[in-house]
Amino acid sequence: MDKIAIVVQRYGKEVNGGAELHARLLAERLKERYEVDVLTSCSLDYHKWDNHYPSGEEMINGVRVLRFINENEDRKKARRLSRYLRGNLLYYNTKYKLSNIFTLSFRRFRYRKRKNHEQIFDLWIEKHGPVSKKMMSYIAQEKHKYKAFIFFSYLFYPTFFGLQEAAEKSVLIPTAHDEPLFYFSGFGRMFSLPRFIMYNTESEKILLESTYPVTRKIRSDIAGVGFDHPILDKKKEPPISFPYFVYIGRIDVNKGCKELIDYFSRMNKPGVKLVMIGKNHLKTTVKNDNIIFTGFIDEEGKLSYLQHCQALIIPSRYESLSMVTLEAMSAGKPVLANGRCDVLKSHIDRSEAGFVYYNKEDFIVQINKILNLSDRDKQDIAQKGKSYVEKNFQWRNIMKKFDAAIDFVSAAE
Repeated sequence: MDKIAIVVQRYGKEVNGGAELHARLLAERLKERYEVDVLTSCSLDYHKWDNHYPSGEEMINGVRVLRFINENEDRKKARRLSRYLRGNLLYYNTKYKLSNIFTLSFRRFRYRKRKNHEQIFDLWIEKHGPVSKKMMSYIAQEKHKYKAFIFFSYLFYPTFFGLQEAAEKSVLIPTAHDEPLFYFSGFGRMFSLPRFIMYNTESEKILLESTYPVTRKIRSDIAGVGFDHPILDKKKEPPISFPYFVYIGRIDVNKGCKELIDYFSRMNKPGVKLVMIGKNHLKTTVKNDNIIFTGFIDEEGKLSYLQHCQALIIPSRYESLSMVTLEAMSAGKPVLANGRCDVLKSHIDRSEAGFVYYNKEDFIVQINKILNLSDRDKQDIAQKGKSYVEKNFQWRNIMKKFDAAIDFVSAAE
């Protein structure tokens, strides 16, 4: 059986969202066709890159996982370097205003004055974490044993430096979205390296190819992730007795959660709750009886909340796929999404299984619309959502695309 490696910054059953969950779902499908090794860090918390797990080898759901100690990172230093690097990216996406003209001018002057931009960018990647020189040594020394390397997420050290070690047999899943860090010019070097790029959505492909034209010359396809319709227990009672909306994922400012809480708190809807499922990274305490934080819960509990909710809310402006959106559609639930995210808006437009908002007023209008849906409307949305996922995100089709990509990169040897 051919051997392949998946390289990702975090990996484990406790990591229940984003690129890391995508990596685990893909690994557990690929193991049916290949001998799969996952190369990852010992970290669980991406904010501090803690060495939560012991280094070495373990098996997770039949997949061999090789963990490497996070050797060095300095998030404060990373933030300082990030501010410096923004002196260049701000040229792309920030306009001068009276309130920021001096700050932006200074950053751009400082950036243009220095010449060692590549070295500073590489240092930022290291400080951004998770750093493992031992992982890089392993890839360099053992790459002849693998048919292909699948790298997850453009943003982190394992992908940036791992691609430099195994570019000739690499498949990159960038999970890129329109966020400020994406425009750091240093990523241009990295995006020229992969032999194959597997995008999650058409929107992601357009974003990457328009920002880094070198990627247009690289063989690519669009796959995403597969979903099976969840098995729901229709006899099970709702977890709470109030009508509620649900958010599932990392509770973080960068995910739009602060804005979501603000919008929801300003509504005048007594008895309607917002349930937020996931680890809470917000630094402020939320005092609102209509907002419930469950913390991390298991898959069965999550499905129970999803099954009985009025709708799933996705407030993020930065998504490359949004697996939880597809999961909600697969479960027959409406989705209320931030329309400023092209990926989310595309899901809603193509499926006709949800709604979008752009500001607080839109948000309140759409909440009211969802609360007043008739049973027939709900059934129509449920059917459209399930059909959209069935048509576009099935494992059998996705596996064919990965087989073709792996064969293509291995043929280069």
